[in-house]
Amino acid sequence: MLLEIRGTRLYVDRRGTTGSPPLLFLHGGPGSGSYDFLSFQGDRLAAKLDLVAVDQRGVQHSDPLEGPVTEDDLIADFEALRSALGIERWSILGHSYGGRLALRYAATHPETVSKVIFENPPWDMVLATRTLVLGALPLLRELGLDDGVDDLLAYDGPATAEMWDQRIGVLQRLGDRRMELYLSPDARDLVLPADDLPAEIQSRAGRFATEITRTPGFSESLLPYLERLTQPALLIKGELDPVTSPEEIALFQSKVPNGTYRNFKGVGHFVHGEVPAEYAELVTSFVAG
Repeated sequence: MLLEIRGTRLYVDRRGTTGSPPLLFLHGGPGSGSYDFLSFQGDRLAAKLDLVAVDQRGVQHSDPLEGPVTEDDLIADFEALRSALGIERWSILGHSYGGRLALRYAATHPETVSKVIFENPPWDMVLATRTLVLGALPLLRELGLDDGVDDLLAYDGPATAEMWDQRIGVLQRLGDRRMELYLSPDARDLVLPADDLPAEIQSRAGRFATEITRTPGFSESLLPYLERLTQPALLIKGELDPVTSPEEIALFQSKVPNGTYRNFKGVGHFVHGEVPAEYAELVTSFVAG
């Protein structure tokens, strides 16, 4: 369904039983949409939870973006959506870039976010993009596409839009083989269903990413927000995931008082897709327990 939220229409998929523990899913990308996650987890999580998934403004099945967008705008959208649905408090789950939004949301709205789950999040863009490039380096060298990569890895300044463009640009050299970074060897045949959506729907991701990556909030390190978490928090990490850095994991473990860390051995960036049954059981027990 499309809901009018703060001057635009957001696509919302709500599944499960009203009265069950509510869980909001925040997709990654930036700009990926909820379609893939729901294909793997929608009905599984809805069996015992009141699952709400939203395509962020301008993304996928929501109305096209008509102006600038910031992370603060997205958090305000989530809060307005919660109010529109009549939910007093809910747990939130963010995958990849959505895990960054989940940290910002949980730390700034402890009165409405009861629990928070992160799946392979990039809380610090310098650390996360460095981890990505390091993960791609063997394949880049194999293909002879590693020109200038050592200089990018040597950068030790703050996160900037230019740094993001340069490091993500290196990954784009891989073309059709880029997904090898994100999937474990045993899951190379995993299909992301959103790839079959109409081109116009898929193209909205690019506009959203261009807008959000130019904002100061996108470049802000959210690591200091970890100490502000008062809710029970779960960090889900795929062992072979190339996004969340060891430094970010260590800070979560040392700074979050009610934090739980779960590492899935032999799994990549899409834990929810590679081991869907185990993932659903973990998330459900955490939210409902």
